[in-house]
Amino acid sequence: MKKNEKFIGKCESYTYDGLGVVKYEKIPVFVKDMLAGETGEIIITKVLKNFSYGRCLQLLECSQERVRPLCPVYKACGGCQLSHLSATAQKAFKRQRVQDCITRIGKIDLEVEDVLSMEHPFYYRNKGQIPVGVKEGQVICGFYRIHSNDIIDMDECLIQHPLINEMVEIIKAQLQKFQIGSYFRHLLIKVGFESKEMMVVLIVREEKIPHLKELVEAISQNKYVKSVIMNLNQRNDNVILGDKETILYGKPTIQDTLMDLTFNISSKSFYQINPLQTCVLYEKAVEFANLTGKETVLDLYCGIGTISLFMAKKAKHVIGIEIVEDAIKDAKKNAELNQISNVEFICSDAGTFASEIAKNGQHLDVICVDPPRKGCDQKTLESILKMSPQRIVYVSCDPATLARDLSFLSQNGYEVKKVQPVDMFPQTTSIENVCLIVRK
Repeated sequence: MKKNEKFIGKCESYTYDGLGVVKYEKIPVFVKDMLAGETGEIIITKVLKNFSYGRCLQLLECSQERVRPLCPVYKACGGCQLSHLSATAQKAFKRQRVQDCITRIGKIDLEVEDVLSMEHPFYYRNKGQIPVGVKEGQVICGFYRIHSNDIIDMDECLIQHPLINEMVEIIKAQLQKFQIGSYFRHLLIKVGFESKEMMVVLIVREEKIPHLKELVEAISQNKYVKSVIMNLNQRNDNVILGDKETILYGKPTIQDTLMDLTFNISSKSFYQINPLQTCVLYEKAVEFANLTGKETVLDLYCGIGTISLFMAKKAKHVIGIEIVEDAIKDAKKNAELNQISNVEFICSDAGTFASEIAKNGQHLDVICVDPPRKGCDQKTLESILKMSPQRIVYVSCDPATLARDLSFLSQNGYEVKKVQPVDMFPQTTSIENVCLIVRK
């Protein structure tokens, strides 16, 4: 196999990131935008030791599950990967992705539940992180080209809340007007789906920005804007937010409502990006916890206290643990805001705190974990075993690390009863899961 070699091939399956898998002389070739069952003329673009990458020059047979993407920059932009799949095909892809991880990585014999998906899978994101650049004198705002730092300029993102799209255009016009685009790295915009309150975070390279006052005035004229913050980031890596923040307008937080609970959201606090599906996810988590009002619940990686507060409505007592200090401050305020007193929030590393509780011999009835993409560390998992809860509710955004952790628990006295995928991120390959694990 050589670069630029052409062949006719049929797509058999998908990689975890949605590339079509075509076999050429028994060697897998990964092809963007090809669907299972399709046949096409493919050109080899990159040759590696055990596999290659290719590009489809023309489709000779199309799948019935292929749809025309609504986004005009879909092929160039790396934000979405599955917009060419029908809703049915996206659902099947995501379930199979989770099933493959549970079976192959977790070595667990369990059938994954059907994906809980959205009826209208567009304009669902309540947070936009939009890179800013200048190209040939023009300010551009968009997302990165796949596997690249090139910004694909856009007028609208079909998975972001319309208010975010509207605000990006306002800011973009002002940056162009005053020729100050080069001072900016990113725009971070958060919107409350229920409240419509909006926070705008201007992530800048320097503290002194020309025409900053005029820019803030233009932003704050939007009636939904309740907060404008300048975040200084002079790092040389891919971390989006810097440490220093200055409030330029309004207040440091916005509010939003999930079901019957109200939450304060700051610039750095974690809050699920799809509120409609978040309600589905949290309702399932509470269902799996099977609370009767007598239980003590430990919520590790609690963020701003969303799951903790939902659990507290049905438990005797909830302890929420989070290492981000700002998130814990928000969590405490959220408990006060919702007049929930049977919950406490502690700023600590999840593994360290769980280890201390385990050493003290404290018993927990239910442990809920919602770790970052890398999953739980070994210390946390071992501490969970020592606390010996009757039930563990595991919320995860990465099927691979989830399967790894489920494998460890299943080999140490626990049984995985249910794995429920919830599609929080339509049009993309990402999938959230909530799992029920019980002590044998």
